[in-house]
Amino acid sequence: MSLSTMVHAAVEASRSGDGVLISEDPGNLHVSGKLSPAALAAWQAVWEAPAPWLSKTCIDSFGDHVIPNSVQDDEVRINLTFASSIGAPHLFTEEGWRSLLYNDGFLGSAVSVFLAFDNVSFETLAFTITHWTDDPIDLESRSRTADINPRRYVRCQSPEFMAPRSIEPWICKAPEVNAGVAWHRWQSVMAVMIARSLPNELYKDGENARVTLAGQPPRNLEFGIFEDATTNYDSLQELARWVYLEGADIEVRHTFLSTELAREWPAQLAFCEGLTKKAAQALESAKLLYKAHLRTGSKDTLKSLADLRKTLADEVQKLMQQARDLSNSVWKDVSIAIGVVAVRLALDATKVAASATAFSMVYIIVALYIGVSYWFSLATNARFLAVINTDRPVWRNKLYGFLDEADYKALAEEPLARAVDAYKTIRKLTTVVVFLVVFALVLASLVELDIISVSALLPAVKAHVLTLCNWSLGFLTSLLPREMLNG
Repeated sequence: MSLSTMVHAAVEASRSGDGVLISEDPGNLHVSGKLSPAALAAWQAVWEAPAPWLSKTCIDSFGDHVIPNSVQDDEVRINLTFASSIGAPHLFTEEGWRSLLYNDGFLGSAVSVFLAFDNVSFETLAFTITHWTDDPIDLESRSRTADINPRRYVRCQSPEFMAPRSIEPWICKAPEVNAGVAWHRWQSVMAVMIARSLPNELYKDGENARVTLAGQPPRNLEFGIFEDATTNYDSLQELARWVYLEGADIEVRHTFLSTELAREWPAQLAFCEGLTKKAAQALESAKLLYKAHLRTGSKDTLKSLADLRKTLADEVQKLMQQARDLSNSVWKDVSIAIGVVAVRLALDATKVAASATAFSMVYIIVALYIGVSYWFSLATNARFLAVINTDRPVWRNKLYGFLDEADYKALAEEPLARAVDAYKTIRKLTTVVVFLVVFALVLASLVELDIISVSALLPAVKAHVLTLCNWSLGFLTSLLPREMLNG
């Protein structure tokens, strides 16, 4: 067993003692408290192992230097020191790893980090993480001159709450490792550091950490915490890579992303919690804005996309209103038809004589009114749809030529097509209703004139009622969205 592994085992055995405190930074490990006999035995094994590179001291409660196995029911302070280079930090404990992750200056200079407490290996853009099994090695520290510094783009108002000085330590080269204490600790700190790198401003209000998103409208939010950094790994890595590694226009991409995050931010939601929900949507919108910026280089890009969104929203709203108006109009006409039939039946019930020819004409007039009214509504809506179909190529070529086909389709054509499909579904349903009502009124008119006998009509209706119900059910099912049928 290597000495680094023995030290880690002794630290783990010490955790069960009374009042145990453990702290570490590269080259210095401190353990204090009342240790169990098993822990003291583990430390004694460390003392007896040959290690010229490691300096060890064990001090009892009287301030005397002792060896671990001579301590009995007493508090001790164990200190281990060794030369750990800035380029290659060596750490025995998880406490030391956590401390290093928050030591911005030390971490950014590391080339390799050696950990005794975990055998996981992974690599960031700044350094590699490796299991520590041999004597410490010395490596030249990493130059930070080429590092990307998020503090250039995030205004930090408090020294206690700042963006990292380098983004490279927080971007992993390989896919998610998803194993080991060291990985999960890095992942939790990574989430915080990337979240600090995305707003426009960081500041503290008393003891509360807060952020500012300079969008429309601007947002002043509590920073908050991540409930589970593991669930946000992919989205946070993608955000950081796109903003800081995609090219030279870091400030432009940072501005676009913060603007999209601010837009429609959920009310009373902390930044870290909201970032989990808004990351994918905001990134997609920011990428569209950035593509437009690259293609045109125009200051009018943002306004053009905003106009497109507004125009599209107006057209979709008009289509939805037409569908509602069409439906309301049909049901009003149906109520008129029902009213006429109700009057006729009421006269029969009261034995009041009524002119068959007059009621036949009433039925025909109501049927004509319903049919013509419905035809005018369809004609008006058809002209509106024709205008939309005519104008869309003009929008595409004259106003939004900076968008490629895929972006324009996703941003404009697909939402509008869904709205048109919804209108056509309502149109099919109302057409069936109008046809049935007009047909029923015409049939009633013929019955009034004794052209068709009710006694002869009923057997035919009974014979075909099952077929009619099955056809109606099939037709209505075809109108339902596929998602409802599958759900």
